Amino acid sequence: MKIAIHDRKGSFSDHWIEYCKKNNIEYKIVNAYDSDIVEQVKDCDAFMWHHHQTNYKDVLFAKQLLFSLQQAGKIVFPDLNTGWHFDDKLGQKYLFEAHGIKAARSWAFYDKESAYRWIEETSFPKVFKLRGGAGSANVMLAKSASDAKKFVRKAFGKGFPQYRGRDYVKESYRQYKANHKTLLAFLRSCGRLIVPNQFTRMHGPEKGYVYFQEFIPNEGFDIRLEIVQDKCIGTIRYARENDFRASGGHNNRYDDFLFPKEVFKFGFDVARLLKLQACALDIVQHRDTKEFYLIENSYCYAPDKDEFEHGYWTEDGFLHQKPFNGIDWMIESVINEFENK
Repeated sequence: MKIAIHDRKGSFSDHWIEYCKKNNIEYKIVNAYDSDIVEQVKDCDAFMWHHHQTNYKDVLFAKQLLFSLQQAGKIVFPDLNTGWHFDDKLGQKYLFEAHGIKAARSWAFYDKESAYRWIEETSFPKVFKLRGGAGSANVMLAKSASDAKKFVRKAFGKGFPQYRGRDYVKESYRQYKANHKTLLAFLRSCGRLIVPNQFTRMHGPEKGYVYFQEFIPNEGFDIRLEIVQDKCIGTIRYARENDFRASGGHNNRYDDFLFPKEVFKFGFDVARLLKLQACALDIVQHRDTKEFYLIENSYCYAPDKDEFEHGYWTEDGFLHQKPFNGIDWMIESVINEFENK
């Protein structure tokens, strides 16, 4: 077989290209941004692209290209089942509900009046989120009806910028103090208060909808499961100090005794039900009932060497003391799909 790979330095493509070289897999570097990309991949059996949610060009057309090629008979990664709802919390709301997945209950409104009526009838706190964003970006807590109404007014007014400069600088400073970022990285984040990043300039504000999610009482952490095939790595992510958000906080633990073993079956069940080639599931366990609730899903994740080398779990809750090579296993799953056609 021959695999077309869109090469983006620092992404999964680095690993995929290296895998092909080591294993004598024929591959071809292509540029997904070229207008003739469909022609470029015609002589290939598969196309792989680690597209990113903060690249405005990727957001414009990555899914449309991938799914068009899949419909035409190519094997793609991520495929339709895996990728259509990527960085789309509204899409995930309807997906989880349609499949009956135990997820944090959510509400979406597309006019101000409906949102106000719901606010008067519901209880608080509720979590307010924009459609896209990673690492807890664009996630805020509505502690009261008054907070919720402020979000609604803004959503149906000037809207929310995808990049909220002050919040980003505050989080960047926290990470600098915790030695997760260098001083230079922090100073660069300050510069974004003056010069917005490219995505913000090109994307425009988010408006015309509001999305709220049930706040699940928990013990101050969530569980991130990253699954490829029948293998999984688990991360306990503790919330930031005086904050309810865990994602992106860089306060992670991998100790095997911390994981409730039932969570792995929950994660594998979700991956099978949704027919996902790969996934990163954010899960919260209710403090009192101990039930698991799915919060969000992504097809990709930030490679973390410490996390990968800790070992991987299988559905039976057994920790295998071997490295998790999830990015390599992505390309292996594509090869297996080709061989089984």
